[in-house]
Order: sequence, then C-alpha cells, then structure tokens
Amino acid sequence: MGIFNRKANKNAQSKPQIVTDYYNSNTWLQGATGTSFSCLDRIASEFALLNFSIYDVETRQKVKKHPLYAILKQPNLEDFHFNFFYQSAVDYYNKGAYWLKVFYQGELVSLFRLNPKQVQIFRDENKKRYFAYNGVRFEDDQILYIPSRFDYSTLNGGSSIYDAVPEVFNTAKSLEGFTQKSFTNGVVGKRTVIDVSGAYPDLTTEQAKAIKDGFQAEYGGLQNAGRPILKKKGIEYSELQGTSSTDNQAAELSANRKFQKEEMGMVHAVPMGLLTGTSTNLENDFALLAEFAVRPMATQFQEAISSLLDENKYYFEFDYNGIMKTSMATRVDTYTKQIATGVLTLNEVRAKENLSPVEEGDTTFVPVNYMPWNKETKDAYMAKQKAIANGENQKESTETDEGVLNSQHSPNGDDKQ
Repeated sequence: MGIFNRKANKNAQSKPQIVTDYYNSNTWLQGATGTSFSCLDRIASEFALLNFSIYDVETRQKVKKHPLYAILKQPNLEDFHFNFFYQSAVDYYNKGAYWLKVFYQGELVSLFRLNPKQVQIFRDENKKRYFAYNGVRFEDDQILYIPSRFDYSTLNGGSSIYDAVPEVFNTAKSLEGFTQKSFTNGVVGKRTVIDVSGAYPDLTTEQAKAIKDGFQAEYGGLQNAGRPILKKKGIEYSELQGTSSTDNQAAELSANRKFQKEEMGMVHAVPMGLLTGTSTNLENDFALLAEFAVRPMATQFQEAISSLLDENKYYFEFDYNGIMKTSMATRVDTYTKQIATGVLTLNEVRAKENLSPVEEGDTTFVPVNYMPWNKETKDAYMAKQKAIANGENQKESTETDEGVLNSQHSPNGDDKQ
C-alpha cells in the first residue's frame, strides 16, 4: 500500500520542533574557494529550477493531481521549493541529502532537511540500516536518504566532493590565498612610495612602522577608496609603477587563476563560459551543464522521490527542457516543428513560455499524409485498396466487352441489315 491513499490534511504540515531541523548549508562551504562556490551555485540553482511531474505507470500520462505536488512545492510550513531543493543539492555535494519524513494519520505531510554533519548511519544485528541524528534513532523508512555519488559506501554513505578529491581543492585554495596576499601586499600592480626624509631625517624602525601602519589604516582598503590624502609638511607621496619582475608575477598569477577555474570547472562539470560569463554558445554550454552536472544528481533525487509513491501506479520525473537556454528564433522554429509533427500541442508550448492556455489549444496536429497505424486505419486502408482493385477490374471488364463488340462489327457496315 502506498504512502498516499487519502487526501493529505494541509493543516497538518509541521513546523520544525528543534532548531537543527533546519540547516544552513552555506556553513559547509566556508573552506571552499570562490570558484568552487560559483560552480556549486550554478548547479544547485539549475537543479532547483527544474520542472517535474508525476506519471501514471501504465499510460505514461502526467498525473495532474496528487498530494505529493503540494509537499514538494512547500515541503513544510517554513520552507519553499526553490530553497529546499537548492540547499538539498548543496547537501548532496557535501555528503548527501537527508530528508526527515513527517506523517499525520498515516499520510506524509512534511519533509525536513537534516544536517548531514550530524547524521550517522548504522546497521543493526540483522544488517538493517538505521540513522542516528542528535542522539535520536530513526528507522530507514523515516529518512529519505539521497547519498552523494562521490566515494559512496553502503556502510558510511556518500562523501563530500571536497573529500573525494582533496588535492584539487587544497591546491585551488592555496592559489586563491596566494593571489589575495599578493594583491594585498602590493606584489603586483602600482605601489605607493612615502618619502619622509624631509620630516624625519633620522627615522627609526619603530617610526617607519608606525607611519606605514597609519597610512594603511587611513587610506588603504576598499572602505577608504577615493578618500583624499592629507599631505603633511616634509612628506612626499609618489607612485611606483610595476617593474618587469612584478609584471611577470602578475601574468603568473593570472595563469594560476585560469588554471584554478579550469580545474574547478572540470571537477564540477561546469563549462568555463558559464563560470566566467564569456560563453559564446549558451545553448551548447547549458546542454553540457544539464547532461554532466545536473542530470546525474537529479536522477538520484528522482529515484528517491519515486520511492514515496506507489511504484505500481506512479513514478516521478524531472523535466530538463527548462535548462536548455536557446534564442527566441531557435525556440520558435523548434516549437513549430513539434506542433506540426504532433509532439506538442499549442497549449503545451504556451505553458513552456509561461503563457495562459487558449481554447482548443489541446488539439494535436499531424501532417495530412500521416495516419495512425491502428486497426481502424488498416481496415479503412484495405477497404480502399479493394475498392480501387474492383474499380480497375470493372474498367478492364468494360474495355474487354467493348473490344468484343467492336471485333464483331463489320468495318464496311454490312452487318447492319
């Protein structure tokens, strides 16, 4: 018997009982680089924007009404679809997503994300899996677990992508830190020179340090950008342009940054054009993002969500068409061909463009020279062929009769007495 057998009580949706029912995944990303965060943000955003439907197993038709739609739209009273799925994707990349199932009178009414860092997986004496969360035991049927595919094991579950390839992320983090320090310490670019010989002819080390620290505090950093510099008597300010040495360092840092982005893009399967905003073929880049970055993770979520349904009646699927970013001209051309060949109806196309349906817009069109190959069509076709054949036979018979009569008729006309 499936989870959903009666209409769910919408008033039964639960609020979190404890603060740890809700978990901010961003705290997991403090050790990640800016580039890896950008990769994950793009993947999680596109995943959370995916359309989805529930289908009938036998007919493969969309089921328009089902209680699960309402739960996935608002998993609980304090969480909505986009944020819930976005954060679940981040959880997945860090270890795996854990959804606590809340029931009311035997009906599933709420889903809560659990902190993956505080969930432990165990096996009892019968090798049956169960979970421990903040010291509370949950049976396998109380938790919907979507483990990450990175370094997965049946005993410990999935691992963080950062743990699966630590050397890549450690190198990227080191490069990012080195680059930041280089610019902060003025290794590259222009540098300010302060000549205090006129005011302090016998400058001590302590005085020099105090002057540098004071200047940095007063005029350094973004918060002081554009602030006028107060010139004091005996102190001259000038700018030191980058030397060939510093120019080489800048070029090296730029190459390192490019390498870091390429490495992060490769690990996360995010095209470089989408990371840098320099894509020259959005359609192709988003197709790659959908196929290699979003689909593998979404497939695991899809299979897990399907387990909430009666497998003999329904199944759950994501729709990836929304990820495919194309020009208006390309979309119109594609829609025209899909309508003309009966792939989509006019209202289905309008729904994809977020437009309201029109009357008679659910009619399917096919070319007039196409016909369905079913029993009625075959019978009609065979009847037509027989009729044509009979017509030809009658025509031949008529022509034969006329030929006989003509052969019996005398060309001289003397047969007419």
